[in-house]
Amino acid sequence: MPNGSESQSSGTEKVKVQTRARPWSGLLLGMLLGISLAVILQQAGVWPLDRLLLFGFAGLFGLIGILLTGWGRESASGFSSVVPLVLAVAMVGWGATGLTQLDEHGELNGGCTVEAQSDVDSTIMTDTTRQEPFEVDPEGGLSWSATSPAPITDHTWEIWVDVGGFQVVVAEGSDSNADQNLENSGDVPDISVYVEEVTSISGQQIRGVVEVGGSIDGDGGACDGFAFVRLTADFFDTLISRIAAALALISLIALITITARRTRMADVVPEAAATSAGAAAANQPMDDATDEASTAVETETQTDGGAMGAAKPDDTPPDDDEGFPPTT
Repeated sequence: MPNGSESQSSGTEKVKVQTRARPWSGLLLGMLLGISLAVILQQAGVWPLDRLLLFGFAGLFGLIGILLTGWGRESASGFSSVVPLVLAVAMVGWGATGLTQLDEHGELNGGCTVEAQSDVDSTIMTDTTRQEPFEVDPEGGLSWSATSPAPITDHTWEIWVDVGGFQVVVAEGSDSNADQNLENSGDVPDISVYVEEVTSISGQQIRGVVEVGGSIDGDGGACDGFAFVRLTADFFDTLISRIAAALALISLIALITITARRTRMADVVPEAAATSAGAAAANQPMDDATDEASTAVETETQTDGGAMGAAKPDDTPPDDDEGFPPTT
């Protein structure tokens, strides 16, 4: 890079120019920030990691990131400007579909019933909501009782956890129910082992508010449903929440840094110098033509002078045979 003296000698000067917009960086950093905040809120028991929280936050902060990395900058190419914007809007749209489920209660279909009791709470499955989930101590005990209106034999069952609006199956199996029982019950004094198993399968540390559901289907009937459960935890009490906080801080700092660097120094030709250079370049062909014309005239003059000198008679006296009378 030339220094100040080199810039002056080359006829340039340093000025501030706008940097190009970075919509992809804004989208990715904004998404990272939004997802990290969603995980922190879910782990603290504020809201389940459903599509409203996960995709809504990711798309919203992605849009904010695009705006911040494009504000006061030179526009990027059409593809780089449009595609990130479309992706962010699509995520916001998918997340917005979760607004219809804000007041959703637990659900149970097929005539079955489920009751549960923990060390800190008791509930019926259909009484749970996102705002008032069933409280469970992740290191405490849990007991339950489920009934069906008729024996369900040779059945298959599964249990799933909702992650961003998608059902992730964490347990499944089958049973013949040869005794044709109408009730299934259990009592676990310490559920921490089961919580860790579900965490490893779902990829989501089971803390905070989660939507848990399941189904059973066999001869004699079928039932399915879901409920909202909160495994008690404090802010930044889990490893995943601390990792999310670190990622949120990194992405926020990166966004602020990119936003602050909207200009850069560049070497440009001053306007007066550029005008003079342009005029000199325009006059150069005319000067060359004038020089060529002058050279041609001088050459022609010299040629004509030489011809005239050759035609002029010399000073030698004429001979006697050229019409002069002879002397006697």
